[in-house]
Amino acid sequence: MSGGNLGKIVVASHVRDNHLDPRRMRTIILLLATSVALMMTGFGIIMPVFARRLAELGAGVEALGIMTTAFALTQLAAAPFLGSLADRYGRRPFVLLALVAFIFTNVGYLLAGSVPAFIAVRALGGLFTAGLFPAAMGVVADVSPEAQRARWIGVIMGGYGAGFVFGPVLGGVLYDNFGFAAPFTTSAGMGVLALLAAALLVTETRPPQVRRREALRQRWVAERNGGGEETAVSMWDALPRPLAVFSTLLFLDFIGSFAFAFVEPQMVFYLYDQLNWTTAQFGIVVGVYGMAMMLGQLFLGQASDRFGRKPVIVLGQALNLMLYVNLAFVHSYALVMAGSFIAGLGAALTAPAISAFYLDMTARQHRSRVIGIKEASLSLGGVLGPLLVVVATRYTSAQGVFLIAGALMLFSVLLALLVLRSPRQRLATDGEMGRLHDAQRSQAAEVILRGLVLQAARARGIERG
Repeated sequence: MSGGNLGKIVVASHVRDNHLDPRRMRTIILLLATSVALMMTGFGIIMPVFARRLAELGAGVEALGIMTTAFALTQLAAAPFLGSLADRYGRRPFVLLALVAFIFTNVGYLLAGSVPAFIAVRALGGLFTAGLFPAAMGVVADVSPEAQRARWIGVIMGGYGAGFVFGPVLGGVLYDNFGFAAPFTTSAGMGVLALLAAALLVTETRPPQVRRREALRQRWVAERNGGGEETAVSMWDALPRPLAVFSTLLFLDFIGSFAFAFVEPQMVFYLYDQLNWTTAQFGIVVGVYGMAMMLGQLFLGQASDRFGRKPVIVLGQALNLMLYVNLAFVHSYALVMAGSFIAGLGAALTAPAISAFYLDMTARQHRSRVIGIKEASLSLGGVLGPLLVVVATRYTSAQGVFLIAGALMLFSVLLALLVLRSPRQRLATDGEMGRLHDAQRSQAAEVILRGLVLQAARARGIERG
């Protein structure tokens, strides 16, 4: 240490934070969205091939249903757990884990020589890829300001949507021209590209120093409250408050997933057998819905940043209701297509707004865990919908199934109107309280230090005099 600086008092006027600049933030999110789009395109490629491959193995609809349920159940079980680990150990490892798992499941589909093996590979794929969405949403929350959060969530979700729009078409072409191995090989190749992009270009947004700082704060709070050494935060304590708002968001996610899964099996047979649609007509309507959802998430995802989460969620749910009203009462192909486009826009408005609402409410150290719970709610709807429609079709017609789904969506609109509160009016989260206390302590420390500086300066003046 240089002796010339001894006794010199320096007053710090600026503290540097670790927030990313806007350009770096955009780069990270766009690279992550690209990785997600590549992976989901690969997933979309193999979707049309599952039924064909199971038929080659001597199975049919029952095996396909079991495989779909197995995937949803493993996602349901694993998403909250992997989300919690992403909060504890960082987002990047679980993005990479999901991409690696996706590659290996495609290889597994190629090697599976029996129906049980095929189902087992599908279940393992659901288990190890369940952490992708919680980790990706954690990245968005880490780097984006709250006023732009839904916009960037919409970009990530647009990557998901692009895969489902373009992947199935490519998968069908590959299967028809090159056989069942081509879609799985191409899908694995898309996974490799996504993995390379993420590994080389997507950085960790929750580095060790941030996690250590939060662990120290948690320990300090535990000791202040008489808890002694730091203890792990329970799932209950990590849930956002108010619980009524959080529970309503989970219910909205569940109903949205359940309603679509509930009508999907009945819808296909209804459109083919009663409205006499061709396969191409059905594919076009589904493509219109997917395209509206993808473009809407990319360009309308920021709507809740400008107009508030609650109004956009209510509007989106109301527009999504059009899908089920159309199916129940409309027979015109053009009107059904128009209704599908409107419903796709509704889904595009709702999904980013709900995800942003979760993140707005949640302390930063629990964000991926909470998004994992959200994903579990979606998976539960996807599991229960197809199971309950089997029961419902014994007692009602196709129109009755559509009306049940529509009634549930209408109830979700009313519930959102009555229960949801704007995030700007909610109670402060633990993380925000911690930041508030930090700011108060910093201000107090600054006052004390300035007082010490002034006392030292006066003392030195007296000594020299």
